[in-house]
Amino acid sequence: MAASTVIAAPSSAIPADNEIVKEQRTVVNKLDVNNAAVADYMQFPGMYPTIGGKIANGGPYTSVKDVYKLKGLSREEIKKIKGYEGELVATPATGLDTLRGRDPYRRSFNK
Repeated sequence: MAASTVIAAPSSAIPADNEIVKEQRTVVNKLDVNNAAVADYMQFPGMYPTIGGKIANGGPYTSVKDVYKLKGLSREEIKKIKGYEGELVATPATGLDTLRGRDPYRRSFNK
């Protein structure tokens, strides 16, 4: 049996067309409630994972104030969000899955 040659190549550092990366965000130094992945809320103590998950699943929002209309938010959660309101922004939703930061229709990723 003849030996075959296998060539190993490094994975590409270039993100796929349907991935959200920090450099693609339209607003810098603020967290976009329409396009942020749940993990992005880790930078705000008390927001990850519960409040961040509720925000990511509840959009899209026309403004940050729309977040307060979410059903199921406790008074404590609303108070926590208000503490970070100046760090948040609402830009038009991209349609990408904010739970993963990728296109929800990409079959190979969702298996």
